[in-house]
Amino acid sequence: MLSIAKIRKEWFIEQIEGLKEKGTSYAEIAASLGVKPQYLNLIKNTERGASEKLTLKLCEAFNINHNDLLKRIGTYEKQITEIPEINEPSSTEISSQGRIPLHDNAPAASRKGKKRGFSAKESLNREDEWIDAGGLFPEATSAVRHYGDSMPEYPSGSILVLKRLTDFNLIIWGRNYHVETKEIAVTKRLQSGGENHIIGYSSNLKTYPDGRLIHEPVKILKKDIRHIHIILGCIIKEFGEGIMPTAATETI
Repeated sequence: MLSIAKIRKEWFIEQIEGLKEKGTSYAEIAASLGVKPQYLNLIKNTERGASEKLTLKLCEAFNINHNDLLKRIGTYEKQITEIPEINEPSSTEISSQGRIPLHDNAPAASRKGKKRGFSAKESLNREDEWIDAGGLFPEATSAVRHYGDSMPEYPSGSILVLKRLTDFNLIIWGRNYHVETKEIAVTKRLQSGGENHIIGYSSNLKTYPDGRLIHEPVKILKKDIRHIHIILGCIIKEFGEGIMPTAATETI
């Protein structure tokens, strides 16, 4: 089914293909957008969408007029209002059926460095995959795919099932949480950092030859935090069939 995200993706692909025909390589386009060429191929050849922020960056980097995109979106929105009987279920309705959004931070993680275990958010408006959390995690509000080796208890590529905290006072220091700020998303073991900060520690304590931690603590300003999620459990895929939960943690 057509959606604004799909319209934006089609337009985005048309623009990068047009730039390529004019002699601009994928590598040059990717560098201007702050991503790797493989990420552009993912958008072109898979279900991954082109975020609103990435599309805007493309327009700014190559001086592209996006009026055509706005016109397409406007036409689509007009069609939606004219056909009210065709409605997508709301996120609340989907969540009530046990389905939660799955965020994938892989491209951002590769840009910022998987070894530190955090990633820059491209856009909070990007199109997400939805998964069925099942009866094991009735309190789950979302999920995120974990990458890197900073937290070895969560295998790289596994899915962390999350529950958003509505009160930061409920944080239990020393527990693992997934924290979102304006710039990063990080899975760490949290400790108090004083009045204005929290500190995120990695459970991977490997060091360089000089004794310095490979995965150093991350200091996060409290005022920059958008959401904090407790990790309800970790899901890995076995044998290409279904999912198998491992190391589920108790809820608050």
